[in-house]
Amino acid sequence: MSMKKLLKGVMVLAVCLSMAACASGSSSQQSSGSEAGYFGAGDLSSYKLGSFGPTTGDYKVYGLAVTNAAILAVEDWNKEHGTNISVVVEDTQGDSAEAMNVYNKFITNDQVAAIIGGTLSGESTTVAQATQDSVRIPMVSPSATAAAFTDTTEYNVFRACYTDPQQATLVADFAVDTLGAKTAAIIYNGDDDYSVGLEAAFKAEFEAKGGKVVASEVFATEDTDYTSQLTKIAGNPIDVLFVPNYYEADTRIASQARSVGITAQLLGCDGWDGVLSVANDADKAALEGAVFINQYSPDMESVQGIMEEYKAKFGEEINSFGINSYDATTMVLEAIEKAGSLNSDDIVKAIASTNYTGILGNLSFDDNGDPIKTPVYVTIQNGAYVTYK
Repeated sequence: MSMKKLLKGVMVLAVCLSMAACASGSSSQQSSGSEAGYFGAGDLSSYKLGSFGPTTGDYKVYGLAVTNAAILAVEDWNKEHGTNISVVVEDTQGDSAEAMNVYNKFITNDQVAAIIGGTLSGESTTVAQATQDSVRIPMVSPSATAAAFTDTTEYNVFRACYTDPQQATLVADFAVDTLGAKTAAIIYNGDDDYSVGLEAAFKAEFEAKGGKVVASEVFATEDTDYTSQLTKIAGNPIDVLFVPNYYEADTRIASQARSVGITAQLLGCDGWDGVLSVANDADKAALEGAVFINQYSPDMESVQGIMEEYKAKFGEEINSFGINSYDATTMVLEAIEKAGSLNSDDIVKAIASTNYTGILGNLSFDDNGDPIKTPVYVTIQNGAYVTYK
């Protein structure tokens, strides 16, 4: 048994004993959990959640999706349950130091019951690690994919999205098991932890399943011309080209790959979500048929309502970060209701044992705080995202 699992087991036992000891006590908030635990301010009908991320700056498309969807989820919950819960939103601009300032504000000034976030992996991991030596407040990120977010923390930290290794491994499995691929090439950003991690995990899994990665080419963040790397790849017969980057680079790479004669199946991860928003007609032709793993596909029946509701309120389309945030926030609200307490230990226990059913289907967590959920593969057909079938 890992030390992390052992500690989580001890934590669950401690909480259970605490709740049993308090079962015959008064109905006050303090009687609902460990006396040593952190308590959110307010009561079960009127408390605060905190949500943070870059709501301005270069990465605001991600931060706004997470924080806006958290607000929407709480508003919907209040309407249905007659409560007066609120969300405190703070802008980090993607800066980890600012995220720490936000965390300190959340637990001292706002006394939020739980945190939905952060948005980016770096800021999220910084705060999650800080909770280990401070208030172990329940923290659920809809979008922090870096393995370190949960791997370097204990029982109070969860994510509703796949880790980078999880999604790259699933894409490698898809390449071999569904597409029958035997050879692959990769082009990735050597300056970006997200891209580097995906490259390593895909390569390890693809080759473990009997495939061969015949080329793995690297580029730098400032690069926009990838023809040198792609020309080297084009000299190899490959079944799939794995492109594990963010959507702007992915769009350019797809067009340039086709221009140098690469006809292999294009594969990617959740960073591909958004390629059509920056693609011109020529790009869309190059992107046709590409497949990437994501939290959802826009043609799924279950997401139609939230897509309409979000656009009506915020005037723009929701993305995968936002839909995941809506589900994560509602899951936390349900967990707090289940816990019957604003005590952090009680809420953490309720989250850890959740079997939530939301817009994106079932969500539960493993011992590491990572999600157990069904993957969605999205393909591009006729210039639109559709579920791969």
